[in-house]
Amino acid sequence: MFRFYRLLCSPAVQTAGFIIGGFIISLATLLPAENLPPAPGSDKLHHIIGFGGWTLICALGPFKRFAYMALFIIFWGGAIELIQPSVNRYGEWLDFYADAFGVLLVLIIRFGFHNFLKRKTMSDK
Repeated sequence: MFRFYRLLCSPAVQTAGFIIGGFIISLATLLPAENLPPAPGSDKLHHIIGFGGWTLICALGPFKRFAYMALFIIFWGGAIELIQPSVNRYGEWLDFYADAFGVLLVLIIRFGFHNFLKRKTMSDK
């Protein structure tokens, strides 16, 4: 079990999750709207879940690398909103805010968990 956890928290798995998640999000947000299947829920909820999910699959691994990945994901969310009018979609800044909210939610949770583990290991010594 411990081996699996170490593998899951490795930088290689973190990087693979970042690349695969980026591909999936880019595909889902840059395809023309008429090519997408219908999905329940609001558009903003889809953005929060999508970008939060991408951030979540990068959350395990080195924290500093994760923080840089989270910042890039926010940046990419803004870039996507600028690109969308070129692919027959609507770029909305409220979508960007929903993207950033999903990323920041996961970042705050991961930061809190990181600090909790750091304090716990210091108190165990």
